[in-house]
Amino acid sequence: MNSNNIPTANQIRYNKATFWENKTIKNILKNEVYIGNTIQNKRSRISYKNRKLKSNPQEQWNIVENTHEPIIEKQVFDKVQKMIIVQKYNRNEKKHNFLLDGLLVCYECKHKIGVKIRENGKLDMVCNNYRRNSKLGLCTSHGFNYDELENQVLKYIRQLFQNIDSKKIELAIQNNKTKYDYSKLMKKLEAEVKLINENIDKMYIDKLNGKLTEEMYERLFEKLQNEAKQKEKEYIELKEMSENNKEDYSKEIEKVVKEFLSLEKPTQEIMKVIINRIEIHQDKQVDIFFNFKKLNAFEKVPIKFLKNDQ
Repeated sequence: MNSNNIPTANQIRYNKATFWENKTIKNILKNEVYIGNTIQNKRSRISYKNRKLKSNPQEQWNIVENTHEPIIEKQVFDKVQKMIIVQKYNRNEKKHNFLLDGLLVCYECKHKIGVKIRENGKLDMVCNNYRRNSKLGLCTSHGFNYDELENQVLKYIRQLFQNIDSKKIELAIQNNKTKYDYSKLMKKLEAEVKLINENIDKMYIDKLNGKLTEEMYERLFEKLQNEAKQKEKEYIELKEMSENNKEDYSKEIEKVVKEFLSLEKPTQEIMKVIINRIEIHQDKQVDIFFNFKKLNAFEKVPIKFLKNDQ
């Protein structure tokens, strides 16, 4: 479809330069709308206070059959679903599991980076976006030796944990958090909400004096009210983050450090507790983003080094 220059929905609707991806095609192939069915309750609001939508599990969907004329025969559609299930099973059944599986990300395009085995047995990394769409020039391979990366990452983390005790790691995390002055940000948001409310009052007076039509007032009022609600939400989130900063994380951090150092060969599980993601740059620079998932607050400490361990 990309080779034949068939436009995507975003190109047609919004004139955005986008391209067809595997997941888009899979969603089309699984969509029962094409066999004449209507699917309801696929998404719902998080709460009456939060207008954002979340995806519902498939067992909660309401499928109403034969609501419109199908463009695909059901027999053909059912065959495709069986093919998708077989393909999904085969793809998920990995022959090889690597220590950093699922943690490698392309810095440039933010797609996952996979690991492939060459004929000589060596392990190479490749950006999945490049692998799937190499002819489109959307990204580069980002390829270099996986074993070399894994060794460097383990060496770096061991040195970090051996040279810095858990209390200093905790202090580094706290310093990373306190670079944000929560009180200043909260005061700024309070001032912005106050200004919005003052503007709403002025608009109301202008409406009473005939300077604003009812229609114009309602439109502007809704816009400003939404802005105020968004800023109030940000204020609440900042307040929660500032309160989380006061919590003591030393025991959790000490536990993670000791568990990692006690292992002769770290497991995938412990690596995912320690690391949020590893971003690979085109020039071979590597950024490690740490996180301690057992904590309520999500923290990251970026560490940068080059392929030659500079």
